[in-house]
Amino acid sequence: MSPLHNRLLADLPEAEYQAFVLQLQPVVLRKGQVLFDAGEVPRYVYFPVGAVVSMMNDTQDGEALETFMFGNTCMVGVATVGQPSFYRAQVRSAGPTYQLSASALVQLRGQCPVYCRRADAAIQRMVMHLSQSLVCGKHHPLEQQMIRWMLITLDRSSSLRILITHQELAEILGVRREAVTHNLGTMVERHEVAVRRGVIEVLDRAALEARACECYGVGLQQRHPK
Repeated sequence: MSPLHNRLLADLPEAEYQAFVLQLQPVVLRKGQVLFDAGEVPRYVYFPVGAVVSMMNDTQDGEALETFMFGNTCMVGVATVGQPSFYRAQVRSAGPTYQLSASALVQLRGQCPVYCRRADAAIQRMVMHLSQSLVCGKHHPLEQQMIRWMLITLDRSSSLRILITHQELAEILGVRREAVTHNLGTMVERHEVAVRRGVIEVLDRAALEARACECYGVGLQQRHPK
């Protein structure tokens, strides 16, 4: 996949896009790979074109929760350049991405004003998403939280298949595995998804969107500022 499969890069003016392309390196990310840890100053940022990367926050008792999801709409590391990261960036779904050194990004910022505006907008969307996730987790049933997570995953990837186990999804949402299995079973009965070991395949996205809470609509990708 070309860098144009990443929307942040694809929406840049041609001159800025070409400046980025000269510095980008294609890499393939592996599921479970840690790109950088909390407290670490990242050496690289990443523009996913097929991979999905989770923002993971760890607790003192050993639990880890996903608080945001990076995909082909944005850049991994958008809020961490030149300073310690407040999260662990871990690959959720394997796939191609483009890697850029943090030092090169600092230089590009000086010559790419449109990129700077859109990166700032990406940070604002991330904050909005984090805020809405808190509302959703406190006020909406688990099924709607799961549907929201699946729809966001589809938005950030190029496939209707989500490679994840029931246990992994339970850990992401901070709930019991049995509750995830029960709710997925209900969706299977309604022919909205198909489930097999390590895979959730969305069969009827329109039906899921109809059942989604308003939090998903709030979190939809907004247009970039001109």
